[in-house]
Amino acid sequence: MEKPWWNERRIEWYERASSLCDFQPLLSEEIKALIPKDESIVEFGCGLGYVSEILSRSGYDISAFDIDERVIKRARKRSGLDIFHTSDYKTSDAFGDTVLLVFFGRLWLEDNLNTILSHAKKRIVSIHSLHRGQNNNLKSRNTPTLSESISYFREKGFSVEGKELSIPFPQPLRSMEEAELFIKENYPKMEPSLYFPYIKETDDKNYPFILFNEKKMVILDIEK
Repeated sequence: MEKPWWNERRIEWYERASSLCDFQPLLSEEIKALIPKDESIVEFGCGLGYVSEILSRSGYDISAFDIDERVIKRARKRSGLDIFHTSDYKTSDAFGDTVLLVFFGRLWLEDNLNTILSHAKKRIVSIHSLHRGQNNNLKSRNTPTLSESISYFREKGFSVEGKELSIPFPQPLRSMEEAELFIKENYPKMEPSLYFPYIKETDDKNYPFILFNEKKMVILDIEK
């Protein structure tokens, strides 16, 4: 059985970083530019639900799902919205004009693509990380580039457009010990010392260190 992505440390780190930067609002603006307001949205793998919350408050008809009950409870409590549900996309009967995937879904795996397509009437909007940060000096995982992604879907007969995005998502940290733990937890195949040059001291007494992180990603608009 695959190890769950979320644990209490990752939840706390993510909520901390999200509260102190504008990563989700900036990402949400990119998503809004692709999805008309009159299209219903189903988001799978919504995690802590920040993007879904923003879209809902912006007037979108959206339902958000994640298999992890802990993050769904946190999303409901934080937002006060009833759009969040615990469900696996593989067995869900949710259906919308658009399926939204933010760092979830791995559409280049055939079974995932076919399953997710069954939930979408018109399109999939998919965002995946390039796992290439720190001025492109560190790459923790191999995922498809923009050109590879577009070629893949066009060869399958889909109409697809996309672009690369880069949005800062810095991680505030209480100590260098916590920084090392964060790196080991999130980049287990990388040597932690490789990231140390990108940790800077701050004037914040609560979080005197910050790991600068430029999230580089691909956003795709895939029409059925």
